[in-house]
Amino acid sequence: MKTCNTANGSSLVSDLASDPNVPSLKAASIDELRKAFFREAGHTALRLHVSLEDVLEHLQYAFDLSLLRTDALRRVAIERIAQNIDELVIAIACIRGDETAWAEGIEPLRPVLVRMCELRVDEADSTLHAARFLMGVRKRTFGDDCEFEDGIPRLQEYAGIQPLRSYLGGPLFAILQDLIKDGLAVATPPSTTVRATMRNLRLVN
Repeated sequence: MKTCNTANGSSLVSDLASDPNVPSLKAASIDELRKAFFREAGHTALRLHVSLEDVLEHLQYAFDLSLLRTDALRRVAIERIAQNIDELVIAIACIRGDETAWAEGIEPLRPVLVRMCELRVDEADSTLHAARFLMGVRKRTFGDDCEFEDGIPRLQEYAGIQPLRSYLGGPLFAILQDLIKDGLAVATPPSTTVRATMRNLRLVN
């Protein structure tokens, strides 16, 4: 990816605003993302050497906003990306192979993913499934695994429409459900503590 001074990214902004192939990235949307970038992600972006230009360029490939049929839906999508732009910066750094970004942005999600698994399997199995899943995401994101038929996502497709914990948690839960259905994992009822924790996570999602 290209880099530029994080203070503007003006050349790419102009190109995107006038490019007929990306009609959803209008000047107003780009301006909203720019404001969110400096307000919410400026410090993270500076540490991880991710520019506004990098974010806008990534979004061209990660999610086609033009697929949303109305301006209202596109505005909602831009608002959600703006809300999660700090995590989007972390994802872009991870795609480049930045170990610091992975350690600070992805590894802290491991306990959340374990808790999610505990809704269906016991604690030991939950820890194992979450670890395997994160290893798969890492390999896929860092380019060590080119197979895409097992449902494991890669951060190249993360567009910030939802928090990273949701982007990763949804596929993990679906994979776990399939394993249980196929008899490759044993379902157990979740504890009261786990159910309460997941309710709290849904409230802040």
